[in-house]
Amino acid sequence: MNEKQKKSKHSKSQKSKDREKRKKKSRRHSTSSSSSSGSESDEWVEQQTKQTNAAQREDWMSMTGMLKTYTKEDIKPKREEKDKRNIDSYNPGTSSRELNPYWKNGGTGVPETAENFRKSRPFIKPSDDDDDYYSRPKSSHSSSTTGYSSSRSHDKHQDYNKDQKYSDRDPYRRSSNWKKQSDAQKQSESFVQKSREETAMPSYKVDTAKKQVPEDKPKDSKYLSDEKMNKLAAKIVKAEILGDEKLVTELKAKLEAARKYRKENPDAGAEEEDDSVMLIATSASGSSRPLTSTEKGDPRSKSGKRKAQTHVSGERTKYFGDDDKYNLAQMFQQEKYGNNYNDEAELAKLAAKHKNPNDDLEDIFMDNISRNRDAVKESENERSRAISQHIKMERTLDGCEHCVDSKNMLKHLMVSCGNRVYVALPSRVSLVPDHCIITTVQHATCVTSIDEDVWEEIMNYRKALTQFYNSQGKDVVFFETATRLNRHPHMVINCVPLPRDVGDMAAIYFKKALLECEAEWSMNKKVVDLKGKNIRKGIPKGLPYFWIDFGMDPGFAHVIEDQQLFPRNFAEEIIGGILDLDHSLWKNPRRENGESQRRKVMNFVKEWKPFDPFKQ
Repeated sequence: MNEKQKKSKHSKSQKSKDREKRKKKSRRHSTSSSSSSGSESDEWVEQQTKQTNAAQREDWMSMTGMLKTYTKEDIKPKREEKDKRNIDSYNPGTSSRELNPYWKNGGTGVPETAENFRKSRPFIKPSDDDDDYYSRPKSSHSSSTTGYSSSRSHDKHQDYNKDQKYSDRDPYRRSSNWKKQSDAQKQSESFVQKSREETAMPSYKVDTAKKQVPEDKPKDSKYLSDEKMNKLAAKIVKAEILGDEKLVTELKAKLEAARKYRKENPDAGAEEEDDSVMLIATSASGSSRPLTSTEKGDPRSKSGKRKAQTHVSGERTKYFGDDDKYNLAQMFQQEKYGNNYNDEAELAKLAAKHKNPNDDLEDIFMDNISRNRDAVKESENERSRAISQHIKMERTLDGCEHCVDSKNMLKHLMVSCGNRVYVALPSRVSLVPDHCIITTVQHATCVTSIDEDVWEEIMNYRKALTQFYNSQGKDVVFFETATRLNRHPHMVINCVPLPRDVGDMAAIYFKKALLECEAEWSMNKKVVDLKGKNIRKGIPKGLPYFWIDFGMDPGFAHVIEDQQLFPRNFAEEIIGGILDLDHSLWKNPRRENGESQRRKVMNFVKEWKPFDPFKQ
């Protein structure tokens, strides 16, 4: 059964294959017949061409006279021909732009040789006509003289024009040594040499008129300056000690004559007064020192600096150029009293110049330290700062109201004067009756900067004033506000009397006010207790501060950190609050007129006179 099915399937597949072959043959036959029939039916027909009229140019395009056209091939030969014509016609001997000097005066453009020049040069007969002139040997003296003169002229020529050198082409330099020159030749050579010197050196017009120099006036021998009079007085004391009475009488007579002459002629020695001033360098901390002479740079270098030698025989001897310039004591003085006080400005300058943003503060300063510092420039800057400080100080002293020598000082307000300190009344409305001030005769900025003898005199006045107010049944407070020390203010200690009951509580009020003043956090201690010490030992020199003492008892001190924030009338405001005073008395008191000031002084002096420690 299975074999029959397989045979039937095979026969069916064979029949289907035969059918497909027949269909393919029929398709091929049909395509070939269709192509042959198509070729027979298509015929070739030529396309007829249309005859079109050719485009003709308009009249304006064919006109050749309006726009001329050129090409590079037309211009180039004409230009070359023109340049050739100019070159052929150029004559360097007559051209004013020719730089070659050998074309001038009919030259050939090339320097002459020595033989041609010698042949063209006319014969110069020597001045001595004897036949033995050429055969006569030259003396050593003449040769040495000639050599000296030639060397001297050579040096002179080099001084005037170092760039010019002797040349064989110069006919005036190549004169023979064995021939004596005639007068005409000497004149011509001197003329040429003179003309060369005039061209080599710049021409200056010399003014032959005599300058009018002011004649020095004869100094008056009778006039003696203050310094000379002091020296003369010292000589008198020395002569008295030695017992030389004759010399003492002579010197005393001379001193009396000088004093009498100065009294009769006050303007006689105005010209002899020395206006020179010693410059004082003041640091930000308030320390002052006389300015030393400026350092000079190394004259062997253009910039005044010289490269430091850090190695000797291949071994390092120092790291920086100024390692062996200063010792430890000098470096300490320079750090404490020198010009190293402008740290903030130096830091801003270094930060602005430094280019690497990844460096920290230590790297910036290390880079600056490694460079050699210019000592000359630093000394010049310090000198200019000292001059500006001196000018500001002079301006401050001229307008100071408390300096005795100042023109603005109100001398009628002074009630007592000692050797270095005086007591006066305020020029404005007093905070309370009998309010006074203690200040110095000479200008001083604050208590921490004065000398010891001045402080002792201040303490004497404090004792006297405390006794004066105690006699009236009052307590007293002494306070000072030292701010803006860079403006050189005059030191003023205010003395304000208080009633007994208020005076006992004043210390509590002021301590609480000092604890609450300025910012909450501060770098320094808010309240410095002055028990067992005074203000000069409690506050470092140069810092702005406020201090208050209660009679002869020690009080408190405060270092002012923000001078803009701390009020200048800090103590007056507290006292005004305690006594319930009007704000016009402590905030901005008005200036009193002269009559009320005199009346106030007279009332104070009547009661103060018995307690004055310097009463006459």
